[in-house]
Amino acid sequence: MPKYLYHCNACDMEQEVFHGMMEDLDHCTLCDSKEVHRRPQIVHFKREEVQVDKKVGDNVKRAIEENRAILEEERKRIKESRSDT
Repeated sequence: MPKYLYHCNACDMEQEVFHGMMEDLDHCTLCDSKEVHRRPQIVHFKREEVQVDKKVGDNVKRAIEENRAILEEERKRIKESRSDT
């Protein structure tokens, strides 16, 4: 899932939110205000020197593993927040 940056005008806080591309945050998760808007972000791609002896698929596998870890952390956070309520 993509990560988006939102700014709340009421509490002046910025927060990163994971959600689908067609979704939108309609209220601040911190103060419950409706005065939130998505901040534009510049996508940053980290370029690495590819060694000649490395297989091309190694970079893809590494990226998949990193994203799986991020997704698992987000799932745990959501599960914990649901169990708190």
